[in-house]
Amino acid sequence: MKQILHIFRFEWKSLWRSNTLKVILFVILGTGVYGIYFGKFEIEKQYARIAQVQQYERQHFDSLLYWAELDTTVARHKEKFEQAMSPTGMGWNKHFTYFVVNNPPPLAGLCLGQRDLFPAYYGFNISALHKQIYVGELANPMKLLTGNFDLSYVMVFLLPLLIVGLFYNLYAAEKEGGTLPLLLSQPVALSFTLAGKGLLRFIVVIAMATLLLILGFVLQGISLIDQSGLFIRWLIFVYGYCLLWALIMAVIVALRRSAALSAMLGLGTWLIFTMVTPAMLNMAVSAGEPLPKRAETIHAIRTLNDKNWELPKSFVFTPFYQQNPQYDRGDTTDFNKWYYASFTLLDAEARSLNQQFEEQVASRLGLLDKWQWLAPAAMVHEWLSATAQTDRRSHMAFLQHVESCHEGLKDIYYPRIFAGEWFNYDDLLRLRAELDR
Repeated sequence: MKQILHIFRFEWKSLWRSNTLKVILFVILGTGVYGIYFGKFEIEKQYARIAQVQQYERQHFDSLLYWAELDTTVARHKEKFEQAMSPTGMGWNKHFTYFVVNNPPPLAGLCLGQRDLFPAYYGFNISALHKQIYVGELANPMKLLTGNFDLSYVMVFLLPLLIVGLFYNLYAAEKEGGTLPLLLSQPVALSFTLAGKGLLRFIVVIAMATLLLILGFVLQGISLIDQSGLFIRWLIFVYGYCLLWALIMAVIVALRRSAALSAMLGLGTWLIFTMVTPAMLNMAVSAGEPLPKRAETIHAIRTLNDKNWELPKSFVFTPFYQQNPQYDRGDTTDFNKWYYASFTLLDAEARSLNQQFEEQVASRLGLLDKWQWLAPAAMVHEWLSATAQTDRRSHMAFLQHVESCHEGLKDIYYPRIFAGEWFNYDDLLRLRAELDR
């Protein structure tokens, strides 16, 4: 124990004399803080947009409640009253547009994941849900190209460079500096000395990682106590990832090559594991499981929507009433009933098309998961985003929640629409309560 502490003490003095180490640590710390603030800025923008749509939603619905109590003997009040009480709205103005928001999870600012690609909220009325939420922009091309410079990016891509920078000359510095014979003359084995020097350098790396993660929690206002479980999971992933790179550099150092060659081998390995392997893996998976085209699904949904307007009413009411006998009043002429019946059938077909798309994506992801260990950077980033609940699976869970909310609204609207009745004030209060769920 005394020997290892002795090695630590002298190795730290040697490292700290070097301005290079100070510069590297300062750069890593600076980029880490920038990543923390970048993630915080992005999440604050999402919070601001969510607050705006929620405020708009509540104010608009409060207007409906106010209009529902207007005196309809006054001509100018009648249209607003009808807009509030008619479940179909007036003319082409639907009754109401609801917003379901995907509030950022606590660690979203540390690992944005795919929150910049998918919407933070969806707005929809009670017509075809899939037509409304699956026909927008597929993704942000610039973000797909460059990614996010958040804290997870620093952990996954820059910490390995710090390890390479600290480990590449572990042996070569002694040989090229002329101190190797002195080390070999000591009663302590050279391998033990190098291991002690490497352990200290590894401690420097994990200390920097821990400091950055603590700063991330503090600067973003995340409670270390309340989110201690997530904090520990992040540390486990990052420590394990750093240990992997330390072992890789230990193998390179064991070759006992020059400092320049060791540095080149380290940087080459970093390039392969963070850039080349993920790209090749993606190409291989794309060959076996071609990426399904969302544009084709969107086009099919739009085509179904266009065809709906060309179908005779009987082609809509017959299957709709068979599937929903509780709404069958024998009426096959009312436009509003046909309108919502047709969109219900469209939603079912669109859901089937989208399910096929998601099954293709799931098959592709399953194949990627089998070989993801070849790209440790991508694998660790996926783990971090899953921990932060900003991965694709978390968004799919949000979409299921959106569908559930849409079905809940239909359970309130459809009985009124197909019975040819208007809302009463209690119905509006029930709908108002849905906004707070």
